[in-house]
Parts: sequence; C-alpha cells; structure tokens
Amino acid sequence: RVGLWSRGVERSVFASEKRDLNWRRSLGLADDDVAVVFLGRLVMEKGLDVFAETIVQLRKRQVPHKVLVIGDGPARGWFEEALPGGIFAGFKTGGDLGSALASGDIFFTPSTTVTFGMVPLLAMACGLPVVAASATGAASLVVDEETGQLVAPGKDTGETAERFAEAIAPYCTDAKRRASHGAAGEKRSLEYSWEAINQVVADLYIDLIDERRALQAAEAAEITA
Repeated sequence: RVGLWSRGVERSVFASEKRDLNWRRSLGLADDDVAVVFLGRLVMEKGLDVFAETIVQLRKRQVPHKVLVIGDGPARGWFEEALPGGIFAGFKTGGDLGSALASGDIFFTPSTTVTFGMVPLLAMACGLPVVAASATGAASLVVDEETGQLVAPGKDTGETAERFAEAIAPYCTDAKRRASHGAAGEKRSLEYSWEAINQVVADLYIDLIDERRALQAAEAAEITA
C-alpha cells in the first residue's frame, strides 16, 4: 500500500492577513500599485529570461504594474539589468518572507522545471492569484481560471512571454479578479496546512493498526475453533 505525504504550509506564517502596507510603502510601492512578484533563488534555470521578457511585454502594452523580486542568487545582477525600475527586496525567511509575499498582488512563476510547486502554494496561501507555466509543479496546485492562470509555453521565449503577459494583464487592471482568484487560492491552500497533511499520516497509521487488530482477532478465532 502506498500513500502520499505531501508538503505543507505553515499557516501562522503564510496568510493573506500578513500583508504589510507599511513595508510596501518603505519600498516605494503605493497602496494602489499592483506588484507582480517573483520569489525564488535568482538563477537562470528559474526562467528569469522569460520573466523579464514578460515584463517588457506588459510595459509595451502600457499595463500598470510594478515588479517585486524576493530572493537572491548569482543571477541577481543580470536580473536587475533586465528589470530596470524593479524592486529587489533581497533574501527573506520566516515571518519576513510571509509578510513580503502577502504584500504582493500577483505571483508569477515561468519555471517549467519545478517538481512540487512549493512557492506557488505559499503564494496561494498568502492570497495571491498565481500565473504559472502549465508544467509539473504548479499544474497540480493551480486551478486554471479559478485560483490563477496556467500558461502553455510557446515555441520560444518571445512567444512564451507574450502568452504570460496576456494572462497577467487582466489581473493588473481588474481588482475584483485579483481578489476572487486570490481568495480561492488561499482557500485551496488550506488543504495543505500541516494539520491537514499530518492528519493523513495519522489516519493511515490508525487504519494499519485497525487492520492488524482485525487480523489478530481472526487468527485467534481460528485457533480457538
């Protein structure tokens, strides 16, 4: 018998209520600015080139938004040059990470190499709609047109970026859409609270114990007979 013990979300750290307007303001974000968030280690395999080109496409379309990057890594210099005007908040952990993520407005991840989409799940827990590649990782977590948008990669970086920009743009201009999909994502993330995840394991142990007891009772009855 095989069961699945998934990763979980620490709800005391990652939740929409952790949004911090004062922290946003300290970075130069106005309360009505829409921040498109990147969170992760800044390495090229995370799709930084696609992210940057998507922002270029949004700017060409004159879609109002700001860019908030949370994280650090060897490609930070390249990313900063590719995203002039972007806000780089640096590496965060614990409560600071939860607050920073919840203080964004849209989470965007173009990566197609993630196995389990832990970061998209954290963004959902923080009430952000998620725009992600329809690949392993995000595809098992994000419900298309309900908690965000799943986008099929194009034949090259340019086409992929155009598809992502098309998916992100409505979130930048429609506050109700952001709120609706963000709330749906946070609700779905409750399935991955540590309480829910650990209950699955506890229930499995209880089932195994019950089966063992039933087997022992049957064996005892057979011996008695």
